[in-house]
Amino acid sequence: MNLKAAGIVLAVLFVGAFIGFMASGLIVQLMAPADHKAIVDSMTVKDTAANFQLTPRLVSAGKVEAGKGLSVMFTKGKQYQQTVWIWERFGDAELVMCIWGPDDTGKVYGVEVARLSWDPFAVEVNGVVKLTIEAVTSTAPAVGYYQFEVTVP
Repeated sequence: MNLKAAGIVLAVLFVGAFIGFMASGLIVQLMAPADHKAIVDSMTVKDTAANFQLTPRLVSAGKVEAGKGLSVMFTKGKQYQQTVWIWERFGDAELVMCIWGPDDTGKVYGVEVARLSWDPFAVEVNGVVKLTIEAVTSTAPAVGYYQFEVTVP
């Protein structure tokens, strides 16, 4: 194979890999169940020190057996829908959030949040503060797991 043909093959492979990478990210975003997406759309997560609103990104979606993950709000051993979201600041993950549910009533969702940052945060759902996370002020281990419920009509 001559050098020109090898260059064309390499370029085609590179473009194909790039398109595949971009499509995989789009496919993950389309996997979010509508009810979980609606909860995320109703939320704001803000760094209260910098007055900066974080951006959510879906990481995974699927059914998970309660008791195998962290959720304590659902029947152990039963499968529930779960989505995992990262709340980012310019691509840097600040918080990780799991949404479980709905529960057996079809109306209650469990939300679990874990911090990856020292900063203080406020989590609002429909304009109501559901969670405040204080700043970490020392190198001593800090609480990093939080949970709350969201009820839909």
